[in-house]
Amino acid sequence: MILKILWPRDHVKGNPFGGVSGYRSLKITFHSGSFNNLSSEEQKALDLLNDLARLDDVDALSFDGSLFPKIVIDAEKINNNYIPIKIINPEGEAILFSGVSSSYIEPNCLAHLLGIYSSGEEDKYRPIKQEILEAQSHGALHRDLFVTNSPLLIKNRNKLERLIICTPKEALKITGLYLRMKGEFEWTTHIRGNCTFRSSRRTFYEYVSRGLLPSSWKFLSGIGTQKNREELIDLGWSVLNRYSRALQARDEISRLFYLLDNASLIKDNTLDDQMAYHFDYFTVLLTAALDAEALIINKVFELGLKDVDCGIRREKFINSLYKNNSACNLFTLLNEQEGYVNILFGLRNKIHSSSLDTDFSVPTNNPDEFLERVFEFNQDDHWGIQKQNVTLIKNHAAPVPSIKYTIDTYNLTHGLLIEGTKLIDLIMDKTIDGMDPNKLSNIMLTPPPDMIPYIETYLLLV
Repeated sequence: MILKILWPRDHVKGNPFGGVSGYRSLKITFHSGSFNNLSSEEQKALDLLNDLARLDDVDALSFDGSLFPKIVIDAEKINNNYIPIKIINPEGEAILFSGVSSSYIEPNCLAHLLGIYSSGEEDKYRPIKQEILEAQSHGALHRDLFVTNSPLLIKNRNKLERLIICTPKEALKITGLYLRMKGEFEWTTHIRGNCTFRSSRRTFYEYVSRGLLPSSWKFLSGIGTQKNREELIDLGWSVLNRYSRALQARDEISRLFYLLDNASLIKDNTLDDQMAYHFDYFTVLLTAALDAEALIINKVFELGLKDVDCGIRREKFINSLYKNNSACNLFTLLNEQEGYVNILFGLRNKIHSSSLDTDFSVPTNNPDEFLERVFEFNQDDHWGIQKQNVTLIKNHAAPVPSIKYTIDTYNLTHGLLIEGTKLIDLIMDKTIDGMDPNKLSNIMLTPPPDMIPYIETYLLLV
C-alpha cells in the first residue's frame, strides 16, 4: 500500500502539490555515495531523475558535487552536540550553514535503528554512522525526498519516516507527478542535430496509454482492416482516449493524496470532496472504455446486437459471446473477470446515490456486502480499505458492536486502474481473434521504433 508523506515543516510555506499556499519547489537530496550496483531499472530512473532535477521547479542537492549545490558534513567538529553542515555552490562558496544533532549516531539511537549495537566494533559502524548522518542532514535542512540505494536506510525507513527515504524509481514517480501537476510537459526528451522533441499533456498521456496497453497497436491497426472501418476506428480511439482521461483523473487523485499528510489528524472535508469528484469521474471513464470495447466486439464478431445491449456485463452481450464459437476466448475472459467488473461498475453506480463513503460504521451482524467484496478482492493490501472492530453508542442506547470501514481513495483507484489496464488490454488482444486473418498480414504489432524511447521514458514517470 502506498503511504501518505510527512512533508517537512519549515519556514517555507505551502506543499509541493499545492494547497492554500500554492505550490513550492520539490526539494530532492541525492544520496550520491549509495548509487553503486543499481539495477538497470533503478539506473534508468536515476538518470532521468537527474535530468528533471535541473528544471527550475526542482530544488536538488548532492553530496559529491555531481549536481550542485552540494552538502558537506564536517563530522570531526561537534559544537554543542551539533555537527556542522555547509551547502556549497558551484564556485565553492558556502551559501548556507546548518547542523545535525550528534545524538543520531550515539549508541542508543544506533541500537534502536539497527536492533543491536556493539561499542567494540567502531570500524564496522563508521560507514553506517556516515549514512545516518547524511540522511539526517537531509532532515535537518527540511528537504523532501532523500533518494538512496542504501539497503540500511531503505530497510529502516519506517523508523525514519520523516526523512521520506525512497529509491530512484519511487522518487521519479513522485517527481513526475509533481511536474505534471505544475503543467510541466515541456521536457526535452531527445536531441537530434538542432532539433529537440518536446512533449505536451496530450502526447504524454497518449504515449503512456499506448505503453500500458501494448495490444493497442495491433488492435487499432486491425480494426482498420474490417468492415465499417471508420466507425470501428472512431470507437477504438474512444477506448484509448477514455483510458487516457482515466489516467489523468488518477493523477489528480494522486495529487490530492500527497497534498494531505498523515501527520494531520483532522479530516479535510474539502479535499475529501474533491477526491470523491475525481474518483467518480475515474470510474465513469474506466467503465466507458470497457463498454466501448463491447461495441467494437459486437461489430467485429457480427453478434447482431443493438448498441444499447452492448455492455461489458450486459446479459444479452455475454450470452451472444457464449453462443459465438469465435468469441469463446472473450467469453472465458469476462467470466474470469466478473468479480472485478462487478466491483468497478458497482463503484461507478454509486454516483447515482451518494457517491462512495470513505469513513463509516455498520453493526457487526450487518456488514456492508459490497465493500466486503472489494476488501476481499486484493488480499495483499485490500486496496487501502481498513476494517476495525468498534463499539458505538448512539442516542444513549445500548452499545452496538460495529465494523468501522475506512477507505483510502487513492490506493483504491490505484488498484482499480492496475486491474482495469490488464482487462482492457486482454480484451483488445482477444478481439483480434474475430477478424479475418487474411486481412491482418500487414497490421502494426508494436510501436514505430522512433516512438519506443519516448514510451519507455514516460512509463518510468507514472
